[in-house]
Amino acid sequence: MPERVSRQLVYLVYGGKVEYHQEAKYSILSALHHAQGACPRILLYTDEPAQFIGWPVDVITLDDQILRAWTGPATYLHRRKAAAIRDALQYAEQSIFIDTDTFFLASPVKLFERLAKAPWLVDEIEGVWKEYEGDELHTVLAPYLAEQHGIDQRMLLINSGVLGFQGDASQLMDETLNLIDIMHPMVPKIHIIEQFAVSVAARHLGRPAESRGVIKHYFSGKNYWRHMVAAFFLRHGESFSAQAIEAVREVPTDKPRPVWWHRLNFRLRSVFLSSRMRSHAKLAYYATVLCADPYAKACGQGYAQELRRKAIPEGESLSIQPWSRVLTRQQKQRLAKLLGESATGHIP
Repeated sequence: MPERVSRQLVYLVYGGKVEYHQEAKYSILSALHHAQGACPRILLYTDEPAQFIGWPVDVITLDDQILRAWTGPATYLHRRKAAAIRDALQYAEQSIFIDTDTFFLASPVKLFERLAKAPWLVDEIEGVWKEYEGDELHTVLAPYLAEQHGIDQRMLLINSGVLGFQGDASQLMDETLNLIDIMHPMVPKIHIIEQFAVSVAARHLGRPAESRGVIKHYFSGKNYWRHMVAAFFLRHGESFSAQAIEAVREVPTDKPRPVWWHRLNFRLRSVFLSSRMRSHAKLAYYATVLCADPYAKACGQGYAQELRRKAIPEGESLSIQPWSRVLTRQQKQRLAKLLGESATGHIP
């Protein structure tokens, strides 16, 4: 078992998908890059430890029995995150959990500096409980929480993509796990119960510090960043190396955008489209003009993938879509290549 240390970053990755491992590896590389040799210990929970051989992390292997137990009686997959956080507390005086769909913008030491000034640390504060009135989450759970836990409408709701506590959080995480087991069956279609349960359990701690400026959490843009992270590992391989740490600097920290004259050209070409068609045309146009470097190209693939999901009915040709008029013949050909010609039909 890992030795106990003063500080650690904690990651959880399971499920066997390549993109999960690549996300975790890139996040770890970015932490090491910005830490400049002063990175806290990295503790990684995973069901595929072989993926991280040679990486500067302490690995705790998760077998099927542990994973099943960590889903709890309601078989809620995201409960495993709370269970991993609870388990990791025994191995450090202070632990900060980091979701894999992240990368560091500054030294991870800054997270611990922020935690030193607040009772707890989160990715961001997302709002207050009252703002969710009318949503299923509030409609179903508000009566239970008010009656059983005395929750009022001012409770802060947080994103747990980054999560740490200044003091001993063992009981708090035990309460979180118990709340998950109660609340998930009440709202089984809502996948954020894990972080909502943390909000409830930590409601008495006061206002948390936030990770903004230190962590980029791209949960709302996974499609784009996963393509760029894949491009990074295609260029540099997935084995750990000092060169890979250094190469982090070449990856943009904001989603690439077309140059100004491409954006102006699009506005002129799309002026007569409806707002809905314009949004589809924008995906198509951006997919075809983002090609300045490997990461711009990868982001273009993300635009094309989103376009396929939102705007091209299965079996239909690209050429018959009304928004395709904004594209030149060459751009249509490039888009067809990005989408796969067999799926888009003949491009005239």
